[in-house]
Amino acid sequence: MITMNPVDIDNNTWLALIAALAYLIGSFPTAYFVTRRMLGKDIRFEGSGNVGSMNTYSLIKSERSGKQAVLALGITMLTDLGKGVLAIYVVRWLALPGYNLAAALIIASTFVILGHNYLFCFRFKQGGRGIAPLMGILISLNASSILVWGGTLLLSIFLAQRILVGKIGRENFAGVFSVIGSQVIGRISGLVIALLPLYFLDRGLFFPVLAATVLILIKHTDIIRKLASKSKR
Repeated sequence: MITMNPVDIDNNTWLALIAALAYLIGSFPTAYFVTRRMLGKDIRFEGSGNVGSMNTYSLIKSERSGKQAVLALGITMLTDLGKGVLAIYVVRWLALPGYNLAAALIIASTFVILGHNYLFCFRFKQGGRGIAPLMGILISLNASSILVWGGTLLLSIFLAQRILVGKIGRENFAGVFSVIGSQVIGRISGLVIALLPLYFLDRGLFFPVLAATVLILIKHTDIIRKLASKSKR
């Protein structure tokens, strides 16, 4: 019998394995199960149709109490964040001599977001937008980076809200979260701008985060088109 030492597997095989595992990790439809359990509804056909934490929160808040909505938000966001953490853990767990760690981190970051955004159980047509898994990636690669990234993103969102709308909203969780969820221009701008401080903070995490961010921005193209069509009217 021929035995194969794990180290003997070539780098491309490892990278393909990481891509498959990361995609499967990302494809767990957290928001779908949470809304099914709490409302008995299919999130794909409710609200924005987005299979993510923000749509989960909005749906449950509209039919149940605010506390239940916050609980659902916490479960969904933490589980989806955990996808990013787990994908990076798998990369480090598989790290062996001759293994291209930099490429593996980029591939894991890319495919966990792909899995989250284009769920295979929904025929690759529906999913989330990928922000929660990206947060998990950031925490796993450099815990302090989440503060830099998150601070830049929130600042961009609230500045855009202030400039474009003129008010932030009510001074409570629902009001603040509503701004975070609805201020698309600020969110898109913040995702792009946040790459700059991350580059100077830790260049090792820049390219994995860049790959994930590109996919998140692609997932926002439908919203960008709607905004563009409104501006032409």
